[in-house]
Amino acid sequence: MFLSHLTAALAVICCLATRATCAEERDLLIVTVATNETDGFKRFIRSLNVNNLNVKVLGLGVAWQGGDMNLAGGGHKVNLLKEELKKYKDDAKKIIMFSDSYDVIFTGGKDAILERFDKLNAQVVFAAEDYCWPNKNLASQYPRVPFGYKYLNSGGFIGYAPEIYKIITTKDIKNEEDDQLYYTEIFLNEKLRKLYGIKLDTQAKIFQNLNGQYGDVSLKFDEEDTVVVNTVYQSSPVVIHGNGPSKILLNSLGNYLAKSWVYGQECLACKENAKDLNELQSSEYPVVLIAIFVEKPMPFLEEMLKKVTNLDYPKDKIDLFVHNQEKLHVEFVNEWISKQKSAGYRSTKFISAADNIKEWHARNLAVEHCLKKDCDALFSIDGDVHLDNPETLTHLLSQNRPILGAVMVRAGQAWSTFWGALNEDGFYARSIDYMDIVNNNRRSVQLLILFVS
Repeated sequence: MFLSHLTAALAVICCLATRATCAEERDLLIVTVATNETDGFKRFIRSLNVNNLNVKVLGLGVAWQGGDMNLAGGGHKVNLLKEELKKYKDDAKKIIMFSDSYDVIFTGGKDAILERFDKLNAQVVFAAEDYCWPNKNLASQYPRVPFGYKYLNSGGFIGYAPEIYKIITTKDIKNEEDDQLYYTEIFLNEKLRKLYGIKLDTQAKIFQNLNGQYGDVSLKFDEEDTVVVNTVYQSSPVVIHGNGPSKILLNSLGNYLAKSWVYGQECLACKENAKDLNELQSSEYPVVLIAIFVEKPMPFLEEMLKKVTNLDYPKDKIDLFVHNQEKLHVEFVNEWISKQKSAGYRSTKFISAADNIKEWHARNLAVEHCLKKDCDALFSIDGDVHLDNPETLTHLLSQNRPILGAVMVRAGQAWSTFWGALNEDGFYARSIDYMDIVNNNRRSVQLLILFVS
């Protein structure tokens, strides 16, 4: 009995002294908190699966009590961790990594994470950023950082289980109180900082927070995967966090990360969960509401509408919704919609110029009508878009995505309907990959290009 305990103790000492040599003996447990399975959460889980990482999710199905996370809050996360990590409080081999989930993507596996953790030579490592939040008055109390991000961010941290447990049980915190402030106050206490062996990941070796660091990161396209590199500190972080208002940037980067898009293989994520409608009986096809909007004088409108009727899709699975606001087209559109009422469509609804309904209202009505008709999908198309491929609808539905927008371009021009990015005011901004996408050099799915006349 004594010898077995001595052997185990020596193994622990080995790991603490020379972590890199016995990484395989250590167990990495990733823990997160998520009360709802949002799209961001599903993206997070996918990135873990791609990198063969397991995760313990706390709080699913539990009412969130941590307040509005756009403001101070999040103490609920600490309290959920306290209960879960109690079982590991004496396990010196266990490495705990906590990460937010809704706005995080992993780009590396266990070996990459532990290698970077070892090199930081700490018991616990917290992510770092350039903003002292939620109390900027604490900035002067931080240890001096000559080169790197200065301030603690609680969206990600990693460390040995006993030290992590001591940190989260140092004092009580209410669910609605701020978790980042909780960890910050512990870190700023020099005695506790040394006792728990806490360091900040000041040069984004493991964690990359994106808020305010737009110019620090870029994508690196390899044959095996696409990763983020920090060009300021020459690091390759493996946990990418879209904290604060940087979630739009994370969404853009997320189109490529975790084997979503790989150079030479194109969009691998686009092939996931796809459905082949050709394997279904026509009675099993999704019900689609096609909403057509004629909001201005349209050249070749007759040809455009003919292409809609020629779509290779069961008409009894299509609800037609048409809004015409242009008086020039009243007679023709009225005649066309009258013919469609006997063409076998599941239903038809027409809002004419005489109804005096504005465009924005009509588009909202299309969504409401789709829900009323219990449709499976809404396909919105303007009167100046020509569907040259009769299988357009089948191709789009086969992708099996919650929201899918086809890129519409004008041949030989940089114009398209695709917005690659938004600025801080929510208006159009050109993304770094815009021209590659418009010129069809960076494809997402093997579909079609829709031309706007």
